[in-house]
This record gives sequence, C-alpha cells and structure tokens, in this order.
Amino acid sequence: MKTREALDQITYLQELITQTRLRAADGYPYFLLWGVLWILGYISSIWLSHLVWLVIGPVGGVLSIVPRFTRKKGQSAPPLLKKLGWLMMILFLYVGFLFYQLLTISQNIQLLNSYWPFHIGLLYIAAGIFVGRQIILIGGWLILVALIGISLPFPFQAIWLAVSGGGGLLFTGFFFRKHVIKDE
Repeated sequence: MKTREALDQITYLQELITQTRLRAADGYPYFLLWGVLWILGYISSIWLSHLVWLVIGPVGGVLSIVPRFTRKKGQSAPPLLKKLGWLMMILFLYVGFLFYQLLTISQNIQLLNSYWPFHIGLLYIAAGIFVGRQIILIGGWLILVALIGISLPFPFQAIWLAVSGGGGLLFTGFFFRKHVIKDE
C-alpha cells in the first residue's frame, strides 16, 4: 500500500469515528426514556414487586423503537454506529441469558438488582471506546452505582439505583440533548 493510500484510509477512519461520535449524541431520547424507566422501576419495586420489571422491560423496548421512526428523513446513522448498535444488541441478549442463569443459582435481591446497571455499564464502556468519553463515563458511573448498590439493604438499594442510576441516565440524556440542540 502506498503512503497516500494509507493516509486516505486513516483520514476516512477518522471521519467515520467523528460522524459516529456526533450521531451518538442524537441518541439522547434513549437515555431520557431509560432514565425515567429505571426510576419508575426501582421505586415501584419497593411498593409493588420486582415483577414490575417484566412490564417495564418490554414497554421500554417498544418505546425505544419510537425515536428511530421520528428521526428526520435523510438522516441515517453512520455505518460504524449501525454496527455498534448490532453488536450491543447481541451482547445485550447474551447479558440477558446470563441473568437467566443467575436467577437459577441466586435469589439475592441486592445482587439481582445491581446486575443490570453493572452490565449495562459494561456495554456503554465497550461502545464508548468508539463513540466517545461521555459514554465511557456513564458506563463507569453505572458500574460504580451497581457495586455500591450491592452492599445496600433493600429498599435503600432500590432508592440508590433509581436516583443514581436512573438519574445518571437522565443527566446523560439532557447533556446529549443540549449538545445536539447546540449543533443544529
């Protein structure tokens, strides 16, 4: 490969990563949605049952599709962001399978409640390698929230996960929203 061709490839990759980072901020509705759902889910599990997540999860999944259809026409995601989306979906299914396995060996409520924030945090860190520092930061924050949450007794753990985990997602959503509006 000639030097010029190599430089062209490097330039292309840099542009692709920049586009992906900018378009990832467009995902702010997902952070806002899931921040609210986490707050509702963890707080509701105090008074109702942990089975509330059997409703919140699918409802959130369906509502997560809405922003995709309300996107402006001609505004498609960069190829790298699409591939990251598919990778995250596959890893999310794997994490779900692991959760099912955890349910067969443990009924420890602190462990079960902290499972999802921890693993969602890991997924964000993995995506953040390509998308940017903000995603890595929310991923690290969710892992920290989950690790602290394991040591808290229920219902304090649920309140902690709602405020710190759900609140962290909301904060990230508002931060990205501000960034997107500023760039328009």
